Amino acid sequence: MRKIIITCLMVTMMFVNSVYAADTPLIERVDTAVNNYDEYIDISDNQLNDDEVVAVMTEYFAKYSSAGLISCTLQAYDEDENGLYDVIKPDYRYSEKMNGIINRQIDRAEDKIIAHTNGLTAEEKVQFVYSYFCKNFSYDSELNYDLKHLYDENNGTCAAFAIAYKRIMDKMDIPCKIALSADLTHEWNKVFLNNEWLNLDIVEGIRLYETGAPNAHLRVYLLPDSVYAARGYNEKN
Repeated sequence: MRKIIITCLMVTMMFVNSVYAADTPLIERVDTAVNNYDEYIDISDNQLNDDEVVAVMTEYFAKYSSAGLISCTLQAYDEDENGLYDVIKPDYRYSEKMNGIINRQIDRAEDKIIAHTNGLTAEEKVQFVYSYFCKNFSYDSELNYDLKHLYDENNGTCAAFAIAYKRIMDKMDIPCKIALSADLTHEWNKVFLNNEWLNLDIVEGIRLYETGAPNAHLRVYLLPDSVYAARGYNEKN
């Protein structure tokens, strides 16, 4: 039986040469299954080869908070050895009971940030949360991926910040999505304001804020795709 093991830290290296466009409904099914603590996720109907199953898992680890909260690895099995994968088996980091506790802790941390935005306009809320992360958190060079670590230690990776920011925007009903670089080495956010999607990069904002220059973190805040592309951001389609 063939097996492939995918983790949130190694997945980008495995996927660099793949051109497969990940199946969003399947990724959402994986997310639901992981949140339900399912032992097996049947993917036999999807007929995925090595590159394709890695593409699905790359998108999952990049954009879904459950990957960092409760699952450190996902193992895909080709049980009949026909070159196509049949089953994904999550390797859970925490017990189901502990995960419930962690989720409530994360919710409280998010709600504490949101409480500061009462009475603000949507654009003011977007800026407040962005600035809050830039001013109060640091980049985690140890590559701790999950949101528990982000709020416990006030530092995180680009993926952790991108997921955390989107979760807060979702709670405030502000359209937000996660952008992933074409080489799969960086993530940032996009918010929909004034009838267009605009980019913001918390990790770069943190770096700029730490220079001490006034409002330096706003140099990469709410910029259109054309400006981000000129700055070297090459977004994966």
